[in-house]
Amino acid sequence: MKRKFCLVMGFISGIVFTVNAQSYAPEKSNNKIKVKPVVNIEAYTFNLKDVRLLNGSPFKNAMDKDAAYLLLLEPNRLLHRFYKNAGLPTKGDVYGGWERDGLSGHTLGHYLSACAMMYASTGDKRFKDKVDYIVTELSLCQQARKTGYVGAIPNEDSIFGKLANGIIKTGGFDMNGGWSPWYTVHKVMAGLLDAYMQCDNQQALQVLKGMADWTGNTLKNLSPEQLQKMLRCEWGGMNDLLANLYAVTAEKKYLDLSYKFYDDFVMKPLSEKIDPMPGKHSNTNVPKAIGSATQYELTGNQSDKTIASFFWETIVHHHSYVIGGNSNYEYCGDADKLNDRLSDNTSETCNTYNMLKLTRHLFSWQPDAALGNYYERALYNHILASQNPENGMMCYFVPLRMGTQK
Repeated sequence: MKRKFCLVMGFISGIVFTVNAQSYAPEKSNNKIKVKPVVNIEAYTFNLKDVRLLNGSPFKNAMDKDAAYLLLLEPNRLLHRFYKNAGLPTKGDVYGGWERDGLSGHTLGHYLSACAMMYASTGDKRFKDKVDYIVTELSLCQQARKTGYVGAIPNEDSIFGKLANGIIKTGGFDMNGGWSPWYTVHKVMAGLLDAYMQCDNQQALQVLKGMADWTGNTLKNLSPEQLQKMLRCEWGGMNDLLANLYAVTAEKKYLDLSYKFYDDFVMKPLSEKIDPMPGKHSNTNVPKAIGSATQYELTGNQSDKTIASFFWETIVHHHSYVIGGNSNYEYCGDADKLNDRLSDNTSETCNTYNMLKLTRHLFSWQPDAALGNYYERALYNHILASQNPENGMMCYFVPLRMGTQK
């Protein structure tokens, strides 16, 4: 009988850098998971609540800086467009930056995940209070809209209404005039899942199921060709989220729905062990592989395993810089030709954070030093290095051009 390992490394990044939703790599025992992996798991994660960082480490310092920043943000301002789109009175001015643009609402999803994970990591009730308040307000917005959907995207009813009727105009980051709308939807749904998983907020699960059912209704009449057209626009980790929702509800319709987010221009080549990444936007595609990893654990589908593992091998061995990061100006170039792609905009941090999540899944299937070595290299030299230890501010890129300042 092979020895079983416990895996904590992935949760360190989740504790410290709350920039995305938790990835639910297999745990030994979690009463919220109703559908257990059907494949053999060799390494199990610790739950966040079972891990505490001690004073004196750079990771604890980073977490403390993150916590202080989270407490500065005002939920009512993040909820501004959710209220507005639901026809309810707003309670605070909208934030600037991307919250005033087409990605409005995605920050609230990240924030929900961050506060939920911070509560699990520290036990500080202030974070749970923020989570519970936001979930209650999102539920009110959902009730007002009466469709199951809740969101803050400009012109979202037109964007998704056209989609449901087979009217689809897409580019790399545009669908029916909206900026990566499924990406933003995924962030909100992932935040709700984290609120349920980390804070035991039952209402969050109900709001999440409403959004998932709305997703199913939106896509139910689309042909395979129309779905592929839709998937030309960045769609985040919808496959991962819906597969995880199946795991916590045991409702197979969510697993079936997760496979509607399967594209033939990146995922199909990966399933055939063909590198599709030259010229592709890196962080658009890492979450797809994470979703395939989750689907493999729940189904045993070998094609899903190939997508996840071959993507990891391709990115790490053929598209990554020495610090563990990848991409230049957010895009991958030709394989094994990185020396002529050194600029002020190499190594987008989001990509590496997601690669750590993918690595955690692969490590759970078969613990291997190569996976651990990559994880350590990327965690210390890219993720930890992306944060100013004095004020907690982050680098979007960690550039590698000679003489570049970070």
